[in-house]
Amino acid sequence: MLGAIVGDIVGSRFEFNNHRSKDFELFGESCFATDDSIMTLAVAKAIMEAAKVKVSSESDYHALLSSLTVKYMQEIGRKYPNCGYGGMFSRWIFGHHPEPYHSFGNGAAMRVSPAGFAAATELEAEALSETVTAVTHNHNEGIKGANAVTIAIYLARQGALKSEIHERIERDYYPLNFGIDNIRQSYRFNETCQETVPQAIKCFLESDSFEDAIRTAVSLGGDSDTIAAITGAIAEAYYGVPADIKEKALAFLEEELHAIYDEWLAFVPAGDEKFKVLTKYIGKLDVADSFGEWMIDRENDGTPEHPIQMPWVGYSGLVRAFENEFYRFAEDHPEYEHTRYGEILEKHNIPWGWGSREMHEADVSGFDAQCVLALITGAIRAERFCDGALLAFFKDGSISRWLKRLKDIDWNRRPKRIEEIVFELGGSFGGHTVYRLSFTDSGAKLIQSDRRDEDNIFDTEEYSESEAILLSEQFSAIHTEYWNADYVVPHICDGEQWGLAVRYSDRQTLEHGGSNAYPSNWFKLLDFFGIEHEESEDANESPD
Repeated sequence: MLGAIVGDIVGSRFEFNNHRSKDFELFGESCFATDDSIMTLAVAKAIMEAAKVKVSSESDYHALLSSLTVKYMQEIGRKYPNCGYGGMFSRWIFGHHPEPYHSFGNGAAMRVSPAGFAAATELEAEALSETVTAVTHNHNEGIKGANAVTIAIYLARQGALKSEIHERIERDYYPLNFGIDNIRQSYRFNETCQETVPQAIKCFLESDSFEDAIRTAVSLGGDSDTIAAITGAIAEAYYGVPADIKEKALAFLEEELHAIYDEWLAFVPAGDEKFKVLTKYIGKLDVADSFGEWMIDRENDGTPEHPIQMPWVGYSGLVRAFENEFYRFAEDHPEYEHTRYGEILEKHNIPWGWGSREMHEADVSGFDAQCVLALITGAIRAERFCDGALLAFFKDGSISRWLKRLKDIDWNRRPKRIEEIVFELGGSFGGHTVYRLSFTDSGAKLIQSDRRDEDNIFDTEEYSESEAILLSEQFSAIHTEYWNADYVVPHICDGEQWGLAVRYSDRQTLEHGGSNAYPSNWFKLLDFFGIEHEESEDANESPD
């Protein structure tokens, strides 16, 4: 939720004095934490306190969360009467019998980001969002706006590309067929979800970095603090928040509010993978049908007026998206000295060149991040000197292998234990089996049950401490952290569906699922659970 706080504070001085340009000092003396930050922290406090009493799967959890949301929004909110509440919301904050008032104002979306960061699954994200929103904004449009923001945050956390987030928002929530540059001069102050949430999401989608997202949101004008808060929350989930911006923003919080934020840091997963904007491509490259094709000039006839062009590679949208994100990452992280890639590679006895066999064959298992990034830079730069050079690095898996090394570097910075693995597998008509493997300090327990009735247990197996350690190592070797969140064959509704959720000791849960589509090492997961199968030639097709 830090991104929402940053956006709110940066945008606070422009709410009634719009600045329709990205060129401004990010923090100024007149900045302050408005109701957006205060209510965001109140929602976070409610979620944390609810978790101390019940787990989200219990039937009365959401009733508890609803009452705690009211409690902390009022308790905390009453201490800051001049932070910028609207008229109806102010009456709610100071009322003795607070009831929802059918609002569709953007207050629903400005405070909801903790739901997106706390949720372990997409269903939980939606449920948390609706519960913390409906205490005031129980209009369908209010709940819709909050849900759109929450889902965008959740998808960004799960490694979705911007194109995937864009597609999901357009499919389920709002049209996004506009550009910020095209609406900037005509956009006016508006406090409804309908006229601020899609614009805030679009600001994120058009951004190049966390800071650029905030600047884009402020430059739009209108309700600047709220739009920037919404944009910032999504941008945090996608990019992370730079340390210098974090430090400056937190300095604006009073002691009590800062304490809630500190408590939140201990409550939610760290989410601080430095290379996430790059490593999220691992699973997508793994199942890509094509990275590009050689193109032949068939339009020109070879005359002096129309000379025939040399063959060139038309790269896929996935490759172009990765290339663009890599350049932006390089700009944001000069500490890796990307321009010295040739020298860095030479120090590791890897001569740079478009046909460098050493680059393709390099064992990167012991390389640091700088050297891995130098390899990627070298591969991208090689295309400038020889058409198709980059294609070769994608096709032989070099890019994917290098990204996996970056993921491992991130993953190993914060060692974590697997606490629970839940695997569901079944068909539309054959029922679903749930495999739940839980780890404790003294061992592990595997329960197989029917998803429709988990009391209907098929089998139970217990493991000793040493066996549990071995199981954990075997599962970790599958590297499901490389996988996409979703594997789906479009337009096929029946067939085989599956879901995998892995919960770690740092409260992080990685969720994956699919319908008739699978990661390339799918059968290793089936082998782990002792599920019989017949290997197909293409792991992205349903096994026979």
